[in-house]
Amino acid sequence: MAKSAEAEVEKMKLLEERIKAPSIWGRVACGIRFEDLQDKRYDDAVRLLKKHYLPEELTYRSVKIAEDQEGTDEFVHNVRIWMKDKMSIAAVKEGVDKLVGVMIMRIQEKHAYSRTFSRVKLTHNPLYSSVMTFYNAIEKPVNIFEKLGVRKYFKVYIMALKKRYRHRGIAKEMLKSAFGLAASANVPAIAGIFTTGRSQQIATEIGFEKFNEIYYIRYLIDDQIVFWDTGLGNYGAALMGYRIPDVEEQLEMYAQHSSRFNIQPLEDDEET
Repeated sequence: MAKSAEAEVEKMKLLEERIKAPSIWGRVACGIRFEDLQDKRYDDAVRLLKKHYLPEELTYRSVKIAEDQEGTDEFVHNVRIWMKDKMSIAAVKEGVDKLVGVMIMRIQEKHAYSRTFSRVKLTHNPLYSSVMTFYNAIEKPVNIFEKLGVRKYFKVYIMALKKRYRHRGIAKEMLKSAFGLAASANVPAIAGIFTTGRSQQIATEIGFEKFNEIYYIRYLIDDQIVFWDTGLGNYGAALMGYRIPDVEEQLEMYAQHSSRFNIQPLEDDEET
């Protein structure tokens, strides 16, 4: 009887692990899988972004935010808020189960748009604020809901990979992996700001459309170029979006078995 009880307990543990296991949204031949970014990886994600994203991503690198503790702290605070929606994707090295990249996303809903249309970012650090103000200038002229004909979409805030995993087609596959996640949540579109020529090319190759762009050399504050360390071929940042074929929106966001899709109305632009 004791052995039977132990076996039953072990069976229940295995079942619980399967239930809690992340959904897999794609794989690439070099041994990377794309899965839900779960709570247990949040600290790893923050470390990855601080080491490989803030010092290297074009806009943040230009203002040297990685050298400013207050600016870094504000960035990390907002990243943790975005991750809580459980709509982000982790790129994981199979075999060793190590995090090598992340794509941070949240759902934007039209019914909340009127409250956040101004898109004023309540930031305090001047370096972080300079980047958010630039992103705001790109987004503000465009109503993504009207452009894509949707009531909600996934907004990509961050797409990051460790340096040694770049230039292998992983970024493109990570972006494509979001299509499956979006379909499972009945979210028919994806949009975000792409800051490099290469990232814009990747987005274009998989069907994204460019809605607005600001050239770095033309973005001035007090007659000074803000983003000067842009690198070869990176002329501007672009707001781009994609309407995913065959994904139909529900009239209402009904409660589902997984709490991942019980999304509350967004207040992100008021929080950040």
